[in-house]
Amino acid sequence: MGITVIGSLNYDLVTYTDLVPSSGETIRANKFETHPGGKGSNQCNSIAKLKSKNLDYKVKMIGSVGNDSFGTQLVDLLKQNNVDVTDLAVLDNYQTGIATILVEEATGQNRILIAEGANGQSVYTPTQLEKLFPQSLQSLQNDEQDEYIVFQHEIPDPCSIMKWLKENRSTYQIIYNPSPFKKLSREQWLLSDILVVNEIEAMQIVESVYPKEEHTAYKLAIEKNFIEAYKTLCTDFQKKLVNQQNSATVIITLGSRGVLFCSKNEPTVGYLPAVSGIKVVDTTGAGDTFLGGIVSQLYEKKSLADAALFATTASSLAIQKRGAAESIPTHLQVLTTIKQ
Repeated sequence: MGITVIGSLNYDLVTYTDLVPSSGETIRANKFETHPGGKGSNQCNSIAKLKSKNLDYKVKMIGSVGNDSFGTQLVDLLKQNNVDVTDLAVLDNYQTGIATILVEEATGQNRILIAEGANGQSVYTPTQLEKLFPQSLQSLQNDEQDEYIVFQHEIPDPCSIMKWLKENRSTYQIIYNPSPFKKLSREQWLLSDILVVNEIEAMQIVESVYPKEEHTAYKLAIEKNFIEAYKTLCTDFQKKLVNQQNSATVIITLGSRGVLFCSKNEPTVGYLPAVSGIKVVDTTGAGDTFLGGIVSQLYEKKSLADAALFATTASSLAIQKRGAAESIPTHLQVLTTIKQ
């Protein structure tokens, strides 16, 4: 079958600067660029570029763009990467989503403002979902990993789609990257089979779902031993916060400190340090490139450790270039880097 991404498509307007202005302040910037973006689009392009060229499975994008030049460029890029855009809506009465991004050149760190535009129309009724995911596909499943559905949080209500899939297409694996973060109930978190969060999102989950004393205890534990505290949290999420019927996998990225991972089949938390000794140019697409690496490799039946190594390497290559979509490396580039 394949991997479907349901999510946002934005066009990025990027300003590179030495300083970020304060309220009422005007600063001369260094450079302005435009790039294809949006977490859904970035992740879909990443999966398509990072999948093995020896394996024949479909990568598909579901979402919405405006009938404008930005939307055309976003769709064209997906097509260039052999993504199926059959169910991507082009809307006449809405503008394509826009992300305004400030990048500090010294660190590569970014600040992002999003105007959702057409992304706000990516809401689907049960009838529409039946057409997007025909019952005939379900009957053809040979194992639980034949269909992956990837979500982020830049469309209005991903949880309603996830809930429908759990009730009607239970063998599909739901990959959830809840960025930008929104508070959810414990029941909503349990809709995901593979949860991918960064360190900040992990603690936001704790703050929103766990009792106050547990949140306080985790904060103190992190101050004392950062890695060990997040290992404990990774295990806790795996047992309590993801659906146990399929792979029940949790991955926590720790930025420059690396990545943690565990699953129902690999319950001992694994740790992989970040790639060191590289020049960081732009971190805008780092998380989406990592997600694409993880999803493509897990779909191709790689172990969690191997998938994490591949995804971490892919992300390290992406942050050495400007732009979110353009910085995504190819499958071959990642393998070559790992072998070096």
